Amino acid sequence: MFAVAGCIVYEHDLWLVAVAAIICAASSWATFQLYSRACLSVDIEREAWLILTSLVAGAGIWCTHFIAILGYDETMPMGFDPVLTIVSFLLAVLGVAAGFRISVAGRGRLIPVVGGAAVGLAIALMHYTGMQAYRVQGIVSWDRSYVAASILLSMVFSATALHVARRLGHRTRRLIAAALFALGIVLLHFTGMTAFKVEPMLIDPLMNADFGALRAMAFAVAGVAVVVVGAGLASTYIDYRARADTSHALNNMSSGLLLVAPDRTVRLFNERVIELFKLDAGDVSIGMPIDDFLTRVGERSGWTAHRLGRVLENYHSWFTTHETVTVDHLLDDGQVLEVCWQPMRNESTVITYDDVTDARTRQAEIAHMAFHDPLTGLPNRRSFRHDLETLSRERGRVLLMLDLDRFKHVNDTFGHAAGDALLVEVARRLKSLCAGSETIYRLGGDELSILTLRDMDSAVGLAQDVVSSLSNPFRIGGETISIGCSVGVACLGREADTGLVLQMADFALYKAKEYGRGRVHVYEQGMLEDAAHKRNLERDMDAALRLGQFELHYQPFYSLPDRRLTGFEALIRWRHPASGMIPPMDFIPIAEQNGAIIEIGAWVIDQACRQLSRWPDHVYVSVNVSPVQLRSPELLGQITRAMEQHGVQPHRIEIELTETAVVESSEQIVAVLSGLRALGVRIAMDDFGTGYSSLAYLKRFEFDRIKIDRSFIGVSEEDASAAAVVRAVTQLARDLSIATTAEGVESENQLKSLIAMGCGTAQGYLLSRPLTADKASALLEADGGATPQNALPLSDLSLKDASRPPALKRA
Repeated sequence: MFAVAGCIVYEHDLWLVAVAAIICAASSWATFQLYSRACLSVDIEREAWLILTSLVAGAGIWCTHFIAILGYDETMPMGFDPVLTIVSFLLAVLGVAAGFRISVAGRGRLIPVVGGAAVGLAIALMHYTGMQAYRVQGIVSWDRSYVAASILLSMVFSATALHVARRLGHRTRRLIAAALFALGIVLLHFTGMTAFKVEPMLIDPLMNADFGALRAMAFAVAGVAVVVVGAGLASTYIDYRARADTSHALNNMSSGLLLVAPDRTVRLFNERVIELFKLDAGDVSIGMPIDDFLTRVGERSGWTAHRLGRVLENYHSWFTTHETVTVDHLLDDGQVLEVCWQPMRNESTVITYDDVTDARTRQAEIAHMAFHDPLTGLPNRRSFRHDLETLSRERGRVLLMLDLDRFKHVNDTFGHAAGDALLVEVARRLKSLCAGSETIYRLGGDELSILTLRDMDSAVGLAQDVVSSLSNPFRIGGETISIGCSVGVACLGREADTGLVLQMADFALYKAKEYGRGRVHVYEQGMLEDAAHKRNLERDMDAALRLGQFELHYQPFYSLPDRRLTGFEALIRWRHPASGMIPPMDFIPIAEQNGAIIEIGAWVIDQACRQLSRWPDHVYVSVNVSPVQLRSPELLGQITRAMEQHGVQPHRIEIELTETAVVESSEQIVAVLSGLRALGVRIAMDDFGTGYSSLAYLKRFEFDRIKIDRSFIGVSEEDASAAAVVRAVTQLARDLSIATTAEGVESENQLKSLIAMGCGTAQGYLLSRPLTADKASALLEADGGATPQNALPLSDLSLKDASRPPALKRA
């Protein structure tokens, strides 16, 4: 070391040494400014920065060496071999270029060291090639130990400099790396010069040492070095300003941004990334591997090793997709970051982080509103259909369809606010009955449903609990409100699609309501088929009246005891082209439901009056009228027009209605019946004894006739109580001056018993079956007031005819 110091002090021009040192320091600083920029770049841009780095570094090293050579031992004449001098310059530029390129070729920790060693070796080659170009008057000798030491020092310091430049923070690393690099160059040169020994000897008398010219040359070389280094620093400055403008823009972005190079190191980031992940300023830096960045984020966020590994695995998979990836990342504090992964053509990747917490919260609220009822908070019909589709592949789900009874009455009586409060309480009670795995839905209005995993028996038990719970009174706004609930139950089998299951549950619910409400009904096999049959009938019914498929049959009435024909009951039949004769019990309920009964009923009244106009004046016709017709304001007009059009006296028309029709809408019935009575039309109560049988109705509506139901007549011979009912009704009607008719008389004993009780009129298979209009007319002509010729004894009736139900007489 002392020998090297002595060489510098005693064998060199210190002014030129100082110039060389300045050139060395400046070029080293410029070199690592450029080198750091090359490390941040990729592809062609990186190669361009490496070329500029190599030119500045090579020129600076060569100029340092050349100026220092010029300052060596001014007492000896010297010169330079121009070829070797140029070769030494090329070795400096190309050699360091190779070393720098190696140092950025990969991500391994030793790669910068290897590249730095190559740079150091190139500097040594440049130095000793330049020394070979150095011509001096004397005998040159070399100390090999110093030569080896100089080469080793150059390689070690250069390797350390590049290692530091790649691993430390950007400002610190450039300063330390430049100092190490400059020190390595200086130590190489002066250790090598210490190894250089010259024994003066006049060899070429023409060689002279013009020391002034040599010094001028040294400053000229220094000037060239300043130009080269200055150009490098200017390039760095221009790039710095451009990057500063870009950085300013990036730091004012609302999104966090990372630019990741193909070697998976951070090449660019903005301050928003630090804010979003709550990092410190030193937690992220240029050149940091993306894995280190994520590890730092995980440490700050408290991630477990498993979670960190999962995040790293996701990032690594996205690097290989080469497609845009957008995912939401939920942090532990509830913050939601949208991570967008955008590959670039140069194999770099831009990663942006947006805080979408508020947006996702709003989206979740909107989604909740879209799939939930705002009043009760229960999932709505949309959610129900979605869940039903999702769960349709699961075997064993049971669907409960609920309909609140008397809910419309609550709205009409207490107001919609009370109805809303009631629905909230209903939802609360249902939640208390259902387990966590069961889902309650509000489908709209007073319709609800429950999806459960229970078996059928347990699900029916739940349905019964629901009916029981909702039948208990509610306390709403100071009022006690009582409602009920009907439930239809269907099993969600694997073979059934969702639409079919919904139909099954709806039909079961319909049956529960049809059988009296406040009950549970399980779907039974064949319900859908029956419904399909009804739909077909309903479709065909639209054309039946237009095509003349309906016809009236007439069943005679006979007065007692003389058995004289006094009138007929008009009974509608449907002669279907494919199904044959369809009895009223199959199509009249459908017509009542869809409203077609109004048009059909008008046709029945018109046809009955038309046929009645062709019969003797003492004959009357009884027409059945449904409750739907009684609620229609058109009924009076239909009857009036028919009588006027066909010239029929009102007393020849008798309107039959059931007890149920009277109870359903008594006030309206009073108005309609008053109008009929004002016209002179007679009124009969049909099927008396099977409904409410209120004596108040007999007094209020002033019926002209009571028809005793066949269910009493048929068993009156064997059942004393049934006979007592018939006797009591007959006596009651006699006391009230109301005519009586017994239905379904099928034996002589029944007829004799009725005559003995004082019944005024009878009809039944014993007397006559329902007849077509022509046969009824023929019966009138043949009757002549005597016993009907077509009356058949019971023994002549088939079992099927003998047991025909009373519903056949529905109008």
